[in-house]
Amino acid sequence: MIKNTILAYTNHTKKIYLHTKNIFKPQFFVKLAESKSEIKQAQKLRYQVFFSDRNKKKVFNISNFKKDSDKYDNYCDHIIVNYKQSKFSKNKVIGTYRLLKQQVAEQKIGFYSAEEYNLDKLINSNQYTNMLELSRSCISERFRNKNVLQLMWREINHYINTNKIDAMFGTASFLETNINKINNQLLFLQQNYKMPENIEVKALKNFRAKIYYSQKVQLSFKLMKSLPTLIKGYVKLNAYIGDGAVVDHKFKTTDVFVFLPVDRINKEYVSKII
Repeated sequence: MIKNTILAYTNHTKKIYLHTKNIFKPQFFVKLAESKSEIKQAQKLRYQVFFSDRNKKKVFNISNFKKDSDKYDNYCDHIIVNYKQSKFSKNKVIGTYRLLKQQVAEQKIGFYSAEEYNLDKLINSNQYTNMLELSRSCISERFRNKNVLQLMWREINHYINTNKIDAMFGTASFLETNINKINNQLLFLQQNYKMPENIEVKALKNFRAKIYYSQKVQLSFKLMKSLPTLIKGYVKLNAYIGDGAVVDHKFKTTDVFVFLPVDRINKEYVSKII
């Protein structure tokens, strides 16, 4: 009797199947930061990318305790791309983009781009009344490929649709402060993608880099390839470029102003990246 009971119990024991297919698969997901902790992680990444990675004279490895932050952060939405090596790993922020709505900027803090560029013509034209400023874009060096950038642009696309944004703008950078080394690229952008005069944004006189615009530069595959990935992407999206460039000695970059009306966006290119 006892034996039969044991057999009956054994026959009815449930089998448990453990699906391990995706447990150890790396995962990426993008979203808006929802806490101060997540924003702090984005700020630490910014410090790592903008300063630590480009500093060849590292004496102490204390980058994890440092962050890049400024007065605009508290008024912005922050896109973050999280990475998990497996389901058992902690989230790590490996990409970020900062978004500032026009209404918030005008009521609270102003635009970050206004520190280098005169935005008066654009803002006072009233042609665009719900603009979005983009800044502090960066991706961890290990994950610096177009897939991570595409994730962030996908979230930006969702954001502009949700908030009915009519234009985007900001500065994009060359990782170079010697104007002579990027002179042809700057001339090419100025000569082919200049903003309409009635809304034209110009570099502030005190910061404007000296560029000689009389020289003509021809489009070539080599020239396009030499443009920074972010600037190249904006150009393919059909963006305009503001007048003049600014050398940012703090970040060791040369900045150009980028302006992209939503109704001008190249939908064919967008369909490829999102």
